[in-house]
Amino acid sequence: MPIEIDRRDLYRWAGTGLLTLVCLVAIVGGGWALVRGKSPVERTLDDIRRLPLVAAAMDDNPGAESRMRKAIEEELRSPTRAGLSRPFSVVADLRRQYIVPALRAADDASALAALLARADFVRYLRRADPAACRQFALGNLQRPDLLQSEGRQLFGEYTRALQRAYRNGKAADRPQPFPARDELTAALQQAGFTRMDFDRLQGFQTLSNEVSCDVEIKVDAATERLPAPMRGPYARYVLTSN
Repeated sequence: MPIEIDRRDLYRWAGTGLLTLVCLVAIVGGGWALVRGKSPVERTLDDIRRLPLVAAAMDDNPGAESRMRKAIEEELRSPTRAGLSRPFSVVADLRRQYIVPALRAADDASALAALLARADFVRYLRRADPAACRQFALGNLQRPDLLQSEGRQLFGEYTRALQRAYRNGKAADRPQPFPARDELTAALQQAGFTRMDFDRLQGFQTLSNEVSCDVEIKVDAATERLPAPMRGPYARYVLTSN
């Protein structure tokens, strides 16, 4: 049975809407942004830099920020009508070229720490705001800075742990063990995943807020029930699928 744990590839489509929305907000609120000393381009760039690891990837790679700025300017002048927005295309390139390779090179300890911090944050969202939990699972949590203090603290712990994993992998610069899909399926079955769980992963976009959040928790917390040699590879798989 094929596993579709990379359900957050839906992020490619959710993120298209998110960054288009960011650009539209910048256009509509342009006058207010200028009053506050920020142009629509700067304001949009700030929002995009808040996406996990995007700021780090832009800071680490000369030319990335100017490329993003140009994409934002073009998107503001002529918004994309279909497919990926220009800024999101740049984000996708940054993930593919820099972020995913670094996370795949992170050692077991840093990858596991990031995934456990993610699980703690998701548990909080399940309790406090299931709709935001679903957004986060899809890579589309728009304003984590508006969460209550506990949520902001947990989100900060997650992003710092993710950044440590990114830095660890970037310094190592060599891929760590990564599970094949059949190995991952077998390990998750051993960890207690049922046919219903796999069906939910495949139909993740159709799930309710509460059920999608429950699935996200089960995915993020599965390392506790996996064989020790599979934990690090599994963590790298999940961290690079969101």
